[in-house]
Amino acid sequence: MVFLHGLTVGPTSGSPMLLKRQRMKKIAFIYNSDIRNNGTPTLCFNSVKYQLGLSNDVIRLTTPFAAPQELPKAEFYIHIDDGRDDLKWEAPENSAYYAIDTHLGYDFRKEKAKQFKYVYCAQKEGAERMRDDGIPQALWLPLACNHMAHPNLSELMNHPGKETILGPWSLDKEWDVGFVGFLGRSPEEDRNCRVEWLDYLFGEFSNSWFASDCFFENMSIRYIRSRVGYNISIKNDLNMRFFEVMSSGTCLLTNTTVDGVHDLGFEEGVDFLGYATKDEMIDKVQWALDNPMEREAIAKSGHEKCRKFHTYELRMKKIIENAGIKLAA
Repeated sequence: MVFLHGLTVGPTSGSPMLLKRQRMKKIAFIYNSDIRNNGTPTLCFNSVKYQLGLSNDVIRLTTPFAAPQELPKAEFYIHIDDGRDDLKWEAPENSAYYAIDTHLGYDFRKEKAKQFKYVYCAQKEGAERMRDDGIPQALWLPLACNHMAHPNLSELMNHPGKETILGPWSLDKEWDVGFVGFLGRSPEEDRNCRVEWLDYLFGEFSNSWFASDCFFENMSIRYIRSRVGYNISIKNDLNMRFFEVMSSGTCLLTNTTVDGVHDLGFEEGVDFLGYATKDEMIDKVQWALDNPMEREAIAKSGHEKCRKFHTYELRMKKIIENAGIKLAA
């Protein structure tokens, strides 16, 4: 027998069961962290466990389930997209689905959403499409930030493990533009081919960098060391990077085709810099480099707004309270 997050997994069936002496949990998260343990599901789980103070009332289930009766008992279940788009299973009775990737595989997520009592979509267009397709419970709930995963300069400087986290790095503004993200999509898959745009950007600003395998504090360090944090979404989605750059305290430059930004209270030129064309992208970076005081004022405004209104703690609180689960004051 092996133990995983308070669950006992049998050697033959592979179906987890709560230990008999363990009381029923309030909330169970369902996602597979083996595929990627640094994305939205992990950030949501940690926000409930640490920021909402439910460390003793939340469990994470990582094993695929074929039927609700195989699930350990909990008051409420939250399933979050985790990359297993071929997995078929039945939703438990009192459960929520957070569909964070409707822009990448809508039809599969639409069919899955029909099983859930509560449905949330990270993309505004995804929620609207689901309601049009007969899923009236679908609500828009954008992605967000987490201050523990996306710290700013002050938080890193006061981090108890600062020496280990920073290593040889300084936190001075060394690079003009920084980007963290994957590049493996073709123009046929991606409305905004990242390789094409980044080639154009870095051709103009050679004192820049990108990384594709960099997460949490390591990602924030790289944004903090950049004068501008660059974002280009895959299919005009309001992605994680939009919030990650702001949370780090760096000035965000993002494509203005992102859906829903202004609905969240963010203003272009006040909280972030926006671009619609390659030439405008270049002009905005140059402006940011030529006007450091104005650039940092924009970074500060975006950072404060992001931290106040757009955290995973607030997102998860909404999901949990909408389900009638009471949280301690």
